Amino acid sequence: MYKYSITSTNASSVKYGNCEICGKHATEVFHQVEGRSYQNPYEGTIHVTGNGCTNYFGHKECLESVQR
Repeated sequence: MYKYSITSTNASSVKYGNCEICGKHATEVFHQVEGRSYQNPYEGTIHVTGNGCTNYFGHKECLESVQR
């Protein structure tokens, strides 16, 4: 199971570059951090890790479109 956090950078592509998904200018750039759940095999507890996950900058709609 994947979890996502999307936050505004409060800046445009002038500062962060074009959207990493579509390659176009964004007047407001968002940052998406992906995490996934895993179960600790020794304790059986569930945690969230960023291992093997992605981080993107771009339009909010573009970021949402690449969520798994």
